Amino acid sequence: MKITQNIDLTILNYTQSPNVKYFKNKIRSLCTNEELIIFLDETTNSIKETEIKILFLHYMKKLIMQIDRILDEWHYRAFQFEYDQDRLNFDPELWIRAELEFLEALQNFNSAKNTLVTYDMEQNLNTPMPLLRHKDIGKLFNWSASSLNRRIALGLPFHSDPIGAKFFDVNEINEWIKENN
Repeated sequence: MKITQNIDLTILNYTQSPNVKYFKNKIRSLCTNEELIIFLDETTNSIKETEIKILFLHYMKKLIMQIDRILDEWHYRAFQFEYDQDRLNFDPELWIRAELEFLEALQNFNSAKNTLVTYDMEQNLNTPMPLLRHKDIGKLFNWSASSLNRRIALGLPFHSDPIGAKFFDVNEINEWIKENN
């Protein structure tokens, strides 16, 4: 999916909001961090596409950092303990960071899950498949080292030599991906 040049219009389109001022005013009006996180969570959940959710959260992080949420001084004095507890227990930036990490991991998992690699290279069917090293299999499937290690921990098949180096058979990996889809 290609995101348009105008990020504001993209965000408004997917959140069905009237304008950017709506978000700015909403953020400004939410005095407690808990209320802000609930708003972010509800709005994020209304967006179906992971890529747009990620864009929205980055956009909200930017707005939250730029907008002062001013408390009514008398209200704060009356409920100082509750406000202080809210600031201790709820951190919108931390919440956004955790959501982004999860969504980006989900996006990477889904893109890797749907990427089956065929290793033909015009080989004779009777010729045995060469085993590939860690680095080569990572390049072939476009996986980082940590992503490959995570899949090994989940049961990705590999072969070991006597000193413990890992080697991978592309056909076995393709089968494993199909089975674990």
